[in-house]
Amino acid sequence: MEVQKKHGKGNHLVTDCFDCEAKILGDKDEISRILVELTEIIRMRAISKPLVIYHKARQKSESGVTGTIFLAESNITIHTYPAKNFVSVDIYSCKEFDIDSAIGYMEKKFKFKKLKKHIIKRGFY
Repeated sequence: MEVQKKHGKGNHLVTDCFDCEAKILGDKDEISRILVELTEIIRMRAISKPLVIYHKARQKSESGVTGTIFLAESNITIHTYPAKNFVSVDIYSCKEFDIDSAIGYMEKKFKFKKLKKHIIKRGFY
């Protein structure tokens, strides 16, 4: 599918996903797969393997998985908080991408009940 150009520059999709399926949020391997698959869905080119770590914070509610993948077009970053059933996903690109496909994929994987999103146009205008 060809992306319908809206402004010819990059997008930065910033999402907060609430009431997610908690089991997936603590799984480093699954977050790594999501980074790779999301890269493919938005038709970008990975220039690194996913870097995914589990951070055990002093307060359990602040523990979670953080992952990122570097793209030729910028990056995708995911932060999870399993105890809060919350995940944030940022997709930053110097190239436009299909935002609806990205959100649809995230909804399928994280099974969130509520989404807050912000779309920022990036680049030189």
